[in-house]
Amino acid sequence: MLHHIEEKELRLLKDRILQLKVNIFFVFTGLLLLLLPQGIKAVETFSRDSEHRGIVDLAPYQIYPENRMGNGIYLDKNLLDSHPQRVILNITSIKNTKSYVYLYRAQNGVLGLDIVKNEADGDARFWKVDPEFYQYTNSTFGIQRVFRIFQEKIVPLLTNIRTGAGVATSANHAILYHITDSNDITRTNSSGQEITQRVYNFRLHLINRNFKKIQSLFNLQVQDVSYRLKLKWVNEYSVSYKLSNGKEETVDLRKHAPTLF
Repeated sequence: MLHHIEEKELRLLKDRILQLKVNIFFVFTGLLLLLLPQGIKAVETFSRDSEHRGIVDLAPYQIYPENRMGNGIYLDKNLLDSHPQRVILNITSIKNTKSYVYLYRAQNGVLGLDIVKNEADGDARFWKVDPEFYQYTNSTFGIQRVFRIFQEKIVPLLTNIRTGAGVATSANHAILYHITDSNDITRTNSSGQEITQRVYNFRLHLINRNFKKIQSLFNLQVQDVSYRLKLKWVNEYSVSYKLSNGKEETVDLRKHAPTLF
């Protein structure tokens, strides 16, 4: 009788230990799924090596899985974007907005930039000037940004300025501008009437595609009553721009930035 009772208690103890192991397994599995960016969908079999590390932490962003076609970019475990024919490589925020720009590699191996637009940013556009340079314009908040792909990285240009725009590119260079300031000027026209106009002052910036450096052309003064300046390359050394009065100016950039040529 005593032996029978001891066997029963032993079986109960074994059952409790087994149940405890099962509970621990399910708790551990649940925590693992919760911590993965894609939850249950992320539980896939991926081989890992030096180029495929699983989750890439780019605090506060995460990329999962690394270097895989169709991977995703996350912020606080929320998916920002994913594309079946792209490998997402990096991401940066657009300053003074709630939107983001990310770097990807397409199926053909070509790098590109794309935007994750937040609707709170209102009327915003993002477009490619050429394979290396991209522009962002937000007419709701008056923000203009320029982005560059350089050495497989996203490079925001003129980061402390809200009006970077007007990118024009040649085979070896790129030029852009920002508005430094504006003021009202009163002039007397041919009829003797006084007319007040707002005049914008522009500063030009030059880039050699082989270098990260951007050189500001402080000794070149450009003014116009329009807040937009259309820059155009005339040849490998010179750019032109047309003012609102119809006058066209051509600038030999070797005089202002000789080290970039």
